[in-house]
Amino acid sequence: MAIFRSKSIGLAVAVAIFCGCSFAQDQGSNIAPAYRKWLACDLDWIFTPYDVSSNFSIRLSFRQEQLPGIRVVLTPSGESADASGHRRVPIAAVTDSSGTAHFLGVPAGQYNAGPKNGLFFPSNEVTVHADGDFDNELVIEWPLDLNELPVRALRGKLVVPGKPAGADRPLQQATVKLLDLRSSRVIETTRTLDNGSYQFSTAEPGLYAVRVIPPTKEKEEKTEPVSGDLAVELDPAAQESTVPEMRVTQSDCAGVQLEKIAEGR
Repeated sequence: MAIFRSKSIGLAVAVAIFCGCSFAQDQGSNIAPAYRKWLACDLDWIFTPYDVSSNFSIRLSFRQEQLPGIRVVLTPSGESADASGHRRVPIAAVTDSSGTAHFLGVPAGQYNAGPKNGLFFPSNEVTVHADGDFDNELVIEWPLDLNELPVRALRGKLVVPGKPAGADRPLQQATVKLLDLRSSRVIETTRTLDNGSYQFSTAEPGLYAVRVIPPTKEKEEKTEPVSGDLAVELDPAAQESTVPEMRVTQSDCAGVQLEKIAEGR
C-alpha cells in the first residue's frame, strides 16, 4: 500500500542510474538521442510517485473522512497506443462507500490520475506494471503534508540552482497559480517578479495548492506545461508568515520539483 510517498530506491540502483545519466551527458553527440533518453529516463517508473499492478485501488479521504462518489479517471500519458497498436483510452472508476475506487485489468503503461469532482491531485503519475510485486492500493489523504506549511499569507519566493553550486538565482517570469485544494479551481494566477517573488491577494483561511510553471523556451515544442505543486494552509495563527523560499529544479525524469531551502544556509 502506498500512502502519498515516493518509493525507496536501492543504493546500487541509484548509483547505476546516476552513472548512466552522467555517461550520457559526457558523451554528448557520440550517443544517439534515443539512447541518451533511454539512459536518462526509460527507468521513469523508479521516480513515479505510484507504481501499481494491473489490479489496484485508490482510496481517498479528506480530513480523515472517507470520500464516496468521487469519479477518478486514469488518463494515459506517453505513447498514444499500446504494444499491440490499440489506442489507449481513459479509464474511470467511482469511489464506493469506503472512499475506494477499484481498477481491474488496467493495461500496463503510465497514467495521470485525477478526480472529475474536484480535489486537487498532487504527484498524480501512476505507472501500471504487468508483472512483478507492486502496490495494489494507493491511499491519498488530504490535507497532505500541511503540518509543515501553514502560513499567514500566500506569498513567497522561487529560485533556481545557479553556477557554481549553491549560488541560487531568482526564478523570473514563472507562472504561479493558486488552486482551491478541495475543488481544484484556479483562484488566482500571477507571475514571479525579477527577484523571484510572488504574492496572492486571497485572504480566506483554508487549504490551497500553489502550482509553479517555470517559463519555457520559445523554440520548445508547444506541449502541456510541466508544473510543480505545493499544498499549503492559510491560517492566521500559523507560525510561518509566508510560504518558505523554494528551489525549483527540472529534469526529464522527475519533472518539476519544489524543494524547501533550509534556514541559515
